Amino acid sequence: MNYNLIIDDHIGPYGFSKQYVKNVLANYTNKHIDVKISSLGGDLNHGLDIRQQFLDHGDVTVFFSGFVASAATIIALGAKRICMSKHAFMLVHKCSNFVDAWGSYNADQMQELIDQLTANKKENDKIDVVIAQLYAEKCGKSVSEILEILKREEWLTADEALEYGFIDEIVDAPDMAKMNFTNDLAVKFNRIGLPTGGLEPKQDSSMLDKILAAIRSLQLKFTEDAQPTNPINQFSIMNTQFTNVANILNIEGVPTNEEGQVGLSIEQLQALENAVADLNARLAEATESTTNLGATLEEYKAQIEEYQAQIDALNAQPGATTIDGVVENTTAEDSYNSSLSLFNSVKSII
Repeated sequence: MNYNLIIDDHIGPYGFSKQYVKNVLANYTNKHIDVKISSLGGDLNHGLDIRQQFLDHGDVTVFFSGFVASAATIIALGAKRICMSKHAFMLVHKCSNFVDAWGSYNADQMQELIDQLTANKKENDKIDVVIAQLYAEKCGKSVSEILEILKREEWLTADEALEYGFIDEIVDAPDMAKMNFTNDLAVKFNRIGLPTGGLEPKQDSSMLDKILAAIRSLQLKFTEDAQPTNPINQFSIMNTQFTNVANILNIEGVPTNEEGQVGLSIEQLQALENAVADLNARLAEATESTTNLGATLEEYKAQIEEYQAQIDALNAQPGATTIDGVVENTTAEDSYNSSLSLFNSVKSII
């Protein structure tokens, strides 16, 4: 079967983000699309947003394959129809977040920690109710019934999921292979915090199987799907050489593989595209400013040359005659005689 979108990795910024899904859906406006989901979930924020995008699109059919959990199941709630392989499993659970509480505490510090955890619990309770309401609308059950299912955190078979109302149909598509849940896979589930309730690990049949399982432990693989895997998973080496690129993408290093190939998501490439576009815009602006400055300097230079020519022309003209009407300076003796004459005139009058 040909799918318009295959979500087979983490839900969130470094996997299948709400921006990425938005770009894909834009190519199928007013068209039916088929979406295959084989993901253990991820960021609830992105999950809720993608669910709304499916709902707004209006004509989406979702197919569950392999192990589908957490935010990946919330995404499907926006679809018009949910189908599930008879060999697949799904998991719904209450929300969780990281809690960092370790070390020595006195009584006051313990109370402060209790208050923080209490506030955190209240927030999680609110989120759980909203999530339960979404599932309840799909299943036709009460919120309290759904909360009990979320609390159990058990993997559901296709038959159980259909019975609860989480899905609309069980399918047996050729590209949805049967899953073998081994002890090795159970360990991986525990490492990322997913429960294994409802699953029965199958013992490895030979030493060769154990060796192969140990080799595969470096890369989590949940299906034998013939579809190409997400290329981001192949780049597990963090190259810290390209610091400018890492700073733009806000990551510790650029993901590469052993062949030196670089693996970036659509969002990361878009971030680089935006950074380059911004740099080009700034360069164009700087070039324009430099050009304008050069033109201004040329104008100033022309004005200075014009003023200098005027000065030179004034210097070349003859000076004006100023002899007429000029009063020569009198000497000290002349001043004395004038004063004496004035005194004698006043004396005669008196």
